[in-house]
Amino acid sequence: MTKELFQKTVLSNGLRIVTESMPWVRSAALGIWVDTGPVRETIWNNGISHFLEHMLFKGTSKRSAKEIAMSLEALGGHINGSTGKENSLYSAYSLDQDLEVAIDVLADLVQDAQLDDRDIELERQVVLAEINQAKEDPEEMILDHLYANLFPDHPLGYFIYGAEDNVRAFSREQLIDFYKDHYTPENIVVSAAGNIEHDRVVDAVERYYRNGHHHNGSNGKLPDLPQNFRNGKIVDKSLHQAHVALGARTFGFNHPQRFALVLLDILLGGGMSSRLFQNIREQYGFCYTVYSFSDFMRETGVFGFYIACAPDKVDESIGLIKNELDQIARGAISDEELAMIKSQIRGGILLGQDSSNRRMRKIGEREIYQGPVETVDEILEQIDRVTVEELRELVKTYFQDDQLSTMLIVPR
Repeated sequence: MTKELFQKTVLSNGLRIVTESMPWVRSAALGIWVDTGPVRETIWNNGISHFLEHMLFKGTSKRSAKEIAMSLEALGGHINGSTGKENSLYSAYSLDQDLEVAIDVLADLVQDAQLDDRDIELERQVVLAEINQAKEDPEEMILDHLYANLFPDHPLGYFIYGAEDNVRAFSREQLIDFYKDHYTPENIVVSAAGNIEHDRVVDAVERYYRNGHHHNGSNGKLPDLPQNFRNGKIVDKSLHQAHVALGARTFGFNHPQRFALVLLDILLGGGMSSRLFQNIREQYGFCYTVYSFSDFMRETGVFGFYIACAPDKVDESIGLIKNELDQIARGAISDEELAMIKSQIRGGILLGQDSSNRRMRKIGEREIYQGPVETVDEILEQIDRVTVEELRELVKTYFQDDQLSTMLIVPR
């Protein structure tokens, strides 16, 4: 990306529009980001952001649920919704010539959801089925519990799908109130990338985003982050493998060491050439699946590890993860290894420049977190500047034994 291809407009109602022109492609990707998720919930309404995301696809005064689904599928594109810890995203992917259709449809469902009582009851069963399905996936469940342990009694620790009792009890009035409180223009970012023109996107958004709910200050200051964390263990007699997650709280999206942490992620568990894969799986044969991950949020972040292994290999597997961290803390990274990881990241970034969907997500996420506008070359320069000493300091600062939360799901 060059800065000339990126543009931003803020409408008079506070809604932000960011675009990136990619004139060499024939696609267009659109996202409507709403600054809400479990982080804006309470223990009493946990799950309402995710439930509402489902409900917005059930129909407006202008379109039925089927018409929403068919609006872009009939043109070869698609629409989708997702809920994260801190935001909800409604996205569309289409041919460039159909971008205005996508803007019309997404603007319609974001501002004019009908939230019909019958649809609420039907979708309640769908969400409950989704919760039960998640409970049957140990990998998904253990990561949910890891976040709950890292952020005890804090909204960032709430499950995205919500508490089952809450989902059973949500009323139409609760959904309407949350919808009006949070789906306001000043809480919304529209991002678009592909073979598009910024002024035409702005014009279409202004035409189709007719009005907005009144803001009542619900997106105010978040609760302070907890000072402590927990460990956890669940025994599940239906399992044959043990599932292990380790994690530590790190820092937010705009932290200056963000790229160093991405590098550390690739070094430790980012693919088949990573240290954990080569060590725990290839050298010792303890597992089939092992990886690390980094997650950046507004004020904080999570760096974690996941492994599925035989029950009698849990302690040894955890020991191998901690041994790799100890080695990095001692500076046991060669120049060749660091150069290879930087090359790996560089290749991924450059290949991603051809994806309008990926670019839409990048610029939207950056705007929702108020990050700086950076060209690809500027990002690559920051990656190139990361040193072995910086990786050492990251591990010594954030990944000592007394900072790591451990979550286990083991067979009986």
